[in-house]
Amino acid sequence: MAENKAAVRDLTVKEGFQLSKFLVKWEMILVYILILINLILAIARPGLYFNIGTIQSIIQSGLDLSPMVMGMVFVLMLGDIDVSIASIMVLSGMSTGLLYQNGAPAAAAVLAGILTGAVCGAFNGVLVGYVKMPAVIVTISTSMLFRGIVEIILDVNSLKQFPAFYNAIGWRNWGILPISLVLYVIITIIFFFILHKSTFGRQLYIVGNNPITAAYSGIRVERVKLIVFILMGVMAGIGSIFFVGRMGGGLSSSMGTGYEMDVIAICVLGGVSTNGGKGKVYGPFISTFIMAFLLYTLGLIGVDANTRKIVTGIVLLIAVLIPSVNRQLIADIRLKVLYKNNKNIEALNVKTAAEVKDLKAEIAKLKKEGGSSDKIRKMEEKVVSLRNTCKEKTAQMKAELAEDARRNKERFS
Repeated sequence: MAENKAAVRDLTVKEGFQLSKFLVKWEMILVYILILINLILAIARPGLYFNIGTIQSIIQSGLDLSPMVMGMVFVLMLGDIDVSIASIMVLSGMSTGLLYQNGAPAAAAVLAGILTGAVCGAFNGVLVGYVKMPAVIVTISTSMLFRGIVEIILDVNSLKQFPAFYNAIGWRNWGILPISLVLYVIITIIFFFILHKSTFGRQLYIVGNNPITAAYSGIRVERVKLIVFILMGVMAGIGSIFFVGRMGGGLSSSMGTGYEMDVIAICVLGGVSTNGGKGKVYGPFISTFIMAFLLYTLGLIGVDANTRKIVTGIVLLIAVLIPSVNRQLIADIRLKVLYKNNKNIEALNVKTAAEVKDLKAEIAKLKKEGGSSDKIRKMEEKVVSLRNTCKEKTAQMKAELAEDARRNKERFS
C-alpha cells in the first residue's frame, strides 16, 4: 500500500529578473565607472589607448596584488581586517627566493613560499579566532614582526634569483590576454564558488552578520576564522609570485609597503562591507581594474606617486562612507533641507504626493480604457488643486516657523 506523504511547501523566495534593479546594482555602477575611466583615457591619449599593448600593460600593472584581493574579501566578510598581508607576501617571496637561490627545485621553493604564507595566516587566525584578540591589533603587530624578519635576514640585499615563470606571469601574454589576467579570472571563479555556492560561504555570511548567533547555530566560529586567515596567508604567498614577477624577478625588504591599503580599498570599493556579512566576489574583481586604470590614467597625466596615494586614500574613504548613505540618511537630509526640519511640513508634502500619485495612476488607467473625458478633466483639476493647496500651506507653515525663530531671537538677545 502506497504511503501518504504530506506535500512539501516551497518557501523559497523567487524573484524574476528586473532590468531596472540590475542596472543600478553597485557592481553595475562599478562597470559604469570603469567605462568612464576608459573613455577619459581614450579621449586624452587616443594614440596610446588604442594600442593593445597599452591595455595589456594597464591590466598587468594592477594584478600584482590580485590574489590578495580575493583573500581579503573573505577576511572582511568576517568583519575583521588583515593589514599584515604585504609583510606576509614579502616574507613568502623571501622564503622562495632563498631556497631557489640555494639550489632547491622550483616547485619545492614555490610551495615553501606559499606554506610560509599559510603559517603566517594561521598565526594570525589563532590569535584572532581562539585568543579573541582584535584582528586590527593582531595584524598590525604581526605586520611589523614579519617585515622585521625579512629586514634582519635580507638587510639591504636583494634576492634576484626566482623561477623563470615568475616573469612570465608578471609580463607575458597568452595571445592577447595577459597571463596574470587569466590566472586572476581562475582564482575569482574558485572564490566565487566557495563564497556563493558552498556551505562554508554561507557560514561566512552568518558569522560576519552576527558571530554570537552563528555560534548558537552550531557554527564553529573560531575554526571559520582560522581557515579564513590561513587562506588569506596562502593568497599572500601566491600574491608574492605575481608581485615578484611584476617587479622583474627581484625582491627587497622594503618592497610592497602600503599594498595592504590598496587591497582593502579595492575590496571596499567593490562593495564588501568592513562591518562583515555583506559583499560579493565580482565587485572587487571589477574594482581591481578600476584602480589599475585610475592610477595609470593619473600617472599618464603627470600626477606624481605620492599624490596617487592620496587619491587611493580618498577612494577608500568614499567607499567606506557609501554604505552609510542609506534611505534614513537621505530622509533626514530631505527633512532638514526641504521641510525646515519640521515633521508637519514633511507629513503634508508626503501625503499630498501620495494622493497625487494615486490620482495620476487613475487618470492613466482611465485614458487607457477610454474613460469619460469629463471625469479625467476633473481629476486633473484636483491634482492641480492639491498641489497648489500644499504649496500654499507649506509656505504658510514655513513663514510661521521663520516668525517664531525671529521672536525667539529677539526674546533671548
